[in-house]
Amino acid sequence: MINETVIILAPSDYHEHRLSKYISYLETTFQGSLYFYKPLQEIFSRVLLYDFTKRMTEIGVKGVNEEVIDLVKKEQPKYAIWISKQYEFQESTFESIRKEGTIVVGWFSDDEVRFDDYSKWWIPYLDYCVTGAIEAVPKYRELGARVILAVPLFVGSIPIDCDWSNIEERYDVSFVGCKYLERGQYVNEIKNRNIPIHVFGEGWGRYVSFAEMIDIYGASKINLNFSKTAYNQPQIKGRPFEVCLAGGFLLTEYVPGIENYFDIDKEIVCFHDADEMIDKIIYYLNHEEERRAIAQAGWKRATAEYTSFHVFSRVFDEMEKDIPAKGREGSPHPQQLKMPMPMRQDFSNFHLYWAAGLSLANYKGLWKDALALSISYNPFNIWARLYYIVGFSPLFMRRALFRLYRALRYRLNPIPYLRKMKQSLTKRLFHT
Repeated sequence: MINETVIILAPSDYHEHRLSKYISYLETTFQGSLYFYKPLQEIFSRVLLYDFTKRMTEIGVKGVNEEVIDLVKKEQPKYAIWISKQYEFQESTFESIRKEGTIVVGWFSDDEVRFDDYSKWWIPYLDYCVTGAIEAVPKYRELGARVILAVPLFVGSIPIDCDWSNIEERYDVSFVGCKYLERGQYVNEIKNRNIPIHVFGEGWGRYVSFAEMIDIYGASKINLNFSKTAYNQPQIKGRPFEVCLAGGFLLTEYVPGIENYFDIDKEIVCFHDADEMIDKIIYYLNHEEERRAIAQAGWKRATAEYTSFHVFSRVFDEMEKDIPAKGREGSPHPQQLKMPMPMRQDFSNFHLYWAAGLSLANYKGLWKDALALSISYNPFNIWARLYYIVGFSPLFMRRALFRLYRALRYRLNPIPYLRKMKQSLTKRLFHT
């Protein structure tokens, strides 16, 4: 055990909070206590979990940044681990934390699609970057970052203790996840073959909690996983690890690199298209003994190598060896990574959403702080300027503007021509 203090900056699930009606950011299945707090207690002598989502609903984004700096000054942790989500922390916050001697670790997900537009811009403000995307590792290194490859973030910390002699399978085929791209087509193919399938998550009709999700994995004869992101990029997702840790049988869309984690056809099964998926569903529904043997083998592999305890042990063992060898200097090329205006616009819109949500939920005072942050990141954010005026108006006018803003943003952004024109104009105006 390492005799040091660690602070985890992690989000939690607040989809039922009154602010979630206006701020979709609050909807997540991530459980900080399961993923990080408990396993890190086995590695470090003292672990503090800072639920920034909860505190953002109580003291706002500005208050969270100030509180985290004060917490670091008081506790003097060796590591501050930021489970990145969006723009909840300011660059200056991490700079202040590092000045206290604390090593700041950014833990990134979805780097297959988020690296260029999000993750890489944080490099100058972090000591270490952890990613689950194999192809992102050389990109981090090229920019001078200290990067560590780890199993994707969404891995439950404690595997289910399965009773393999008494398995209750309530579902033939199931899928837990958002509905996008060809996922609906895959599901319809299954339904058209009269194969019972249960789907859960955004777009399917029913949201499930983390506990329900894990129960579904263990109670399904076949758990499906689709490996493309919403941007149609292949990705090694956390779902295969979660399913196996829960003792479920996994049938996953093949993605390059998955064989580095599991033995295909022995611990998990893969498909490449709809026809192969249907054939394997029918085969494994009719071969119970073989299906359960694969599920058990996948469970053994996952519990031996892919719990959060195993993941963190490897990550921090690497850091503990690297720090004495190389010292604590940050990225050698921070001048090449100054955040461009398009990313500052994303910062600005993030804080605008919080300002609107806090205002519409009658959080007096906090919305002004969020709006000031929005304008500080992009002084030309017309919506933020307009909302500063409307924010003092009656509630019905605020709600009308917010509905208009959200409708225009989501209807115009998907149009490729308008999105490219907006990006081109921004680059010309701000030389980014």
